[in-house]
Amino acid sequence: VRGSTGASPPSPPRVHRPPCPHSVGPRGPPMAGMVGLLGVRRRLPLLLLPLLVLLARPQTGAGFEAVPCNATTMDCGMDFFADVYQQFLMAQHEVVIMPYFIKPTLKVFHSRSGGPPDITLTDLIVQAVRRKVHVWIMGWDNSASEKFLPFHQDNAYEQLFEAVGEDHEYLHMTLDTSRNFVASVYYIPHIKSYAFDRKVAYVGGIDFSENRLDSPQHVRPDPRLVQVPIDENHVTGNEKPWQDVMVRVDGPAAEHVAMILAERWWTYCKSEGYMRSQASRPFDALADAIWGVAKSLEASKWKGYQCAKLPPPGRLGVLELSVSAGTAYATNQYDVKVPTLGVQSSGLPEGKTVSAALSTGGSEQVVVTGLRALDSPLPQSVTFTISGIQVTANSDSDTTAQLIGGDLLKARWLPDGVPQPVPAGTQTCQMALSGDRDWMGVSRPLTENYDDHLKIIREAKCYILIENQYFSTMFDAASHECSHSNNRVEAELYSGSTNQVGQQLLDRIKDAGRTSSNFSVAVIIPLGTEPGSFYPNLRGTFCFEQAVEDFWTTESLKSDWRDYFSFYFISNAVDVPANMGGPGTAFYGIFTHTKMIVADDDVAIVGSANINDRSLNGDRDAEVGVQIRGGSYPRELREKLMLAQMGDPSLVDTNHLVTSLNKVASANAKALYKSMGIKFPEGTYTKDGQTNQLFGLIGVKVVNVPTLVSDVDFATLKYPLSREVAGGGGMDTFKWFVVPGAKPPKLQGLLFPWSRSIWGLPKMTSVTQLYSNAFNWRRLDGQQDRQKVGNASQPLLV
Repeated sequence: VRGSTGASPPSPPRVHRPPCPHSVGPRGPPMAGMVGLLGVRRRLPLLLLPLLVLLARPQTGAGFEAVPCNATTMDCGMDFFADVYQQFLMAQHEVVIMPYFIKPTLKVFHSRSGGPPDITLTDLIVQAVRRKVHVWIMGWDNSASEKFLPFHQDNAYEQLFEAVGEDHEYLHMTLDTSRNFVASVYYIPHIKSYAFDRKVAYVGGIDFSENRLDSPQHVRPDPRLVQVPIDENHVTGNEKPWQDVMVRVDGPAAEHVAMILAERWWTYCKSEGYMRSQASRPFDALADAIWGVAKSLEASKWKGYQCAKLPPPGRLGVLELSVSAGTAYATNQYDVKVPTLGVQSSGLPEGKTVSAALSTGGSEQVVVTGLRALDSPLPQSVTFTISGIQVTANSDSDTTAQLIGGDLLKARWLPDGVPQPVPAGTQTCQMALSGDRDWMGVSRPLTENYDDHLKIIREAKCYILIENQYFSTMFDAASHECSHSNNRVEAELYSGSTNQVGQQLLDRIKDAGRTSSNFSVAVIIPLGTEPGSFYPNLRGTFCFEQAVEDFWTTESLKSDWRDYFSFYFISNAVDVPANMGGPGTAFYGIFTHTKMIVADDDVAIVGSANINDRSLNGDRDAEVGVQIRGGSYPRELREKLMLAQMGDPSLVDTNHLVTSLNKVASANAKALYKSMGIKFPEGTYTKDGQTNQLFGLIGVKVVNVPTLVSDVDFATLKYPLSREVAGGGGMDTFKWFVVPGAKPPKLQGLLFPWSRSIWGLPKMTSVTQLYSNAFNWRRLDGQQDRQKVGNASQPLLV
């Protein structure tokens, strides 16, 4: 029961598990809902899984191919903004910006190290366009973005337009309002991707806005961050800590990022959605004014140029040609014509036929460009003519043809300009997309992020490490409070999630436990989130941890389930300066916004997709991620994250991932308790011999403890202060919990153990839960319902 101060139960004896191999393999069809639909669990022989995979759902394939690449991790905004600053200075032709949100006048870049940021995105864009560099910015707008959310992008774009002055011909901006005549209100393009000269690109979760500028150490106060006045919502003059990751890629993968923008821009400008948005501009401005949106009636001159110029098409491939001399030893001239590949979206113009000249003894690389639908793979062969002779060039072998006088033509088609097949072991990058026609202009929903997550989980041999803002997913649960998760009538704690990420993870954990396999799953989540996502996260994590523990109990397994699975969060405890309430020590949670999965040091995904239906189902939000396979990057990603979060990546044993993480997280928890009296994973605070719950929630009641009727009675931090201290304040709110006179603990990184005791379960945290499938709940009323809960297999807070 939450609030209990009893000692934790002893851990079961550890079972020896042998080392495990690493996994390899290309993208394949996902393991989806058929297992759950059939009521079949992983007790089936593993040999039957491929059959279930084929039955589960049609294979949708992938639009973009896996291409060789270099990849580098940008851990938090400090790394990212420094790198992007240099790319802006070096850009020669083109800058591509696909943001979820931007604040162009906010100083987030440093011209020198050590001090506060002194350069804005506007400064860098103005410098670029004056060098005749084309800057393309594609944001988004829907009915909620300005009325319900603080995303007043119209005015921000107008400020950029005015800042560049007469050079605005090099600044291209649009706010995507969806391609359908009936605009999307609830779903959005959640993309954060950028490219420079189609040579370098960044994909992940960081926007050009305030609290995204942070270091992996997340120290407060920090003079290198955005500085704001010290007040009750910014206790150190900084905004809330923000953990996030971007991946920098190069080569054809960078070209792919730019091609995503080009295809989205073209399909938007040719859509009824664009025509609708242009026709309704006066009415939209009036509605915004009535709603109280600032500067809504001012002219947005930039909107008249949204489709005046369109992004150039991208490189689809290279046709390699050479002609060797025949028996006549004459020099012959040849005309080469390569027609369009026809892979553009429906309704867009076909690419132009490419012409080239070739002579005996010569060679030529013909670059084929064009638009490309985001759900269309490139053909593995192209047909062209050389002086009237039709030839088909393949990607997997050379094609030869006899020409004039015995000349011999040799031709090969290189999709994306990459020789095929890519050698085994080569590090490759492949775009992972989510979205449908609304935001991506495609003919069918893209579920690549979802498919790739399921494939990674299914094929992992040794470990899975996930760091994500959300854990809202479907899985089996036997307890009274967590069962019937998608049945509004029967569910006590309604979920609404349909994605199978949780089920796949649970099945793998169960298999490992039954067989004592050397496999474990670690998931790092935020300690606290903003109100809209608080309930789905708490419900998902509470019920998942409970499902794992219940399985171990039901199966009477001798091992400790905590060696196979655990949730974690990252937090910090720092010395408090005298002018900020010191001397003492302050504790605060770090908001984890990362969207990352890595397995076996062999494969990783970094992108914008959360673990929830909005990001994964394909017919909701649009997302962009990169899957990196092979090479050194997956290991380097894990090591870089663990450098900050564990203090030393060498402490990680990938053959016993969760066990090694538990050691560090538990040591940090002990140090924090000794210093401040805060105890994790119990989630309690002890002062003067009295122990209370640390975090309170509105409406929380403890079963069978009638004297404790709400968080007012026992929590040290009342709601919503509890959520804000945990890192779940608004966009920028930062508050901490100070223990006067305490000395800062000696932490090994920032990792702490999570458990469902920390928060319990909320009755309600947000009004949106009443109106949305994604955020819903069912209140337990009456003595009969309370009696059901009181007799549940596990103690429950309702």
